[in-house]
Amino acid sequence: MDPRVDIFCHILPKKYDAARWERVGKTNFVKHSPSHLKYVAGGKTQDQENIKVLMDLDARWRMMDQFPGYRQVISVASPPVEAVDPDDSEYLAKLLNDEMAELVQKYPDRFAGAAASLPMNKPEAAAKELERCIKDLKMPTLQLFSNVNGKPLDLDEYRPIFEIMEKNNLPILLHPARAIDHWDYPTEADSKFIIWQVFGWPYETTAAMTRIAFGGVLDDYPNLKIICHHSGAMVPFFAGRITSMYRMLEPLIVAERKGRPFSKPIIEYFRAFYADVSTFTTSSIECAVDFFGVDHVIFGTDAPFDFEGGRASVRECTDAINNSRLSAEDKTRIFSGNFEKHFRLPAQVAAKV
Repeated sequence: MDPRVDIFCHILPKKYDAARWERVGKTNFVKHSPSHLKYVAGGKTQDQENIKVLMDLDARWRMMDQFPGYRQVISVASPPVEAVDPDDSEYLAKLLNDEMAELVQKYPDRFAGAAASLPMNKPEAAAKELERCIKDLKMPTLQLFSNVNGKPLDLDEYRPIFEIMEKNNLPILLHPARAIDHWDYPTEADSKFIIWQVFGWPYETTAAMTRIAFGGVLDDYPNLKIICHHSGAMVPFFAGRITSMYRMLEPLIVAERKGRPFSKPIIEYFRAFYADVSTFTTSSIECAVDFFGVDHVIFGTDAPFDFEGGRASVRECTDAINNSRLSAEDKTRIFSGNFEKHFRLPAQVAAKV
């Protein structure tokens, strides 16, 4: 079996978790938390397997040991730090990043790297913290959420973040963010039946991709590597609709861009993104490969957020790739080769002499 590096899987470090609970009375992090973390609303009953793997390293090792040659790039579970506590987001980000870097240093055979988290509601502090994470903590990637407390990522205040990541030739993990009070119908206060997460999150990612593409970010930083969660969300499946509608309506979009023309066909902006494989089926992963190209698809499962605490996600993503029509060479690229190329880290730990 090829070595696998899971570039999009989550963890909740203990120091950071304690710090956010200290602030629970003055924040809305409960409503922003994914439904998997429903324990936050009524006491920390950690009886679900995904919660155990998220927070307990021994439980994580037991899960990982079932998959030989498997390592992870860890990123914090949502919500983002600015949603946990906007007032103290800078402090929380530093605490979190130090703890994540410490985990990688302590367990290199388990963790290939960790994603930085930033106080995005404080853009100047976020840029400074990103420089520290890259230079001092040697973090190979950054996790951004699809909006910053409701603000789109293509605003000028966030340009320094994209500039730093392009300059350092490091990838960004784009994770959706949408809360339960983002209603689906204006006659209701909250979203029902977890629509806000199951279907709202892929929409959030798609909307963020569109704002990044149309808002000029990809024109200003054409070498950005942005890896979109859930296999590129709606984009690969709706590629035909994207091409048809925006070809017809391009003059309207150019007008919204204050007359700035596109430098290439609009669909090619979307092809510039990258995607993980966390949709779990052969057809969806093949769709992502067909659209983005195999070099832009990287193994990432969204573990441990499934009913088996990550086991189902890793197993089903692996099986979906192995059962696909892709060549053996292309499967190896997705499992590990693209990680080594874009994160510039080895998939396997060097053997001890």
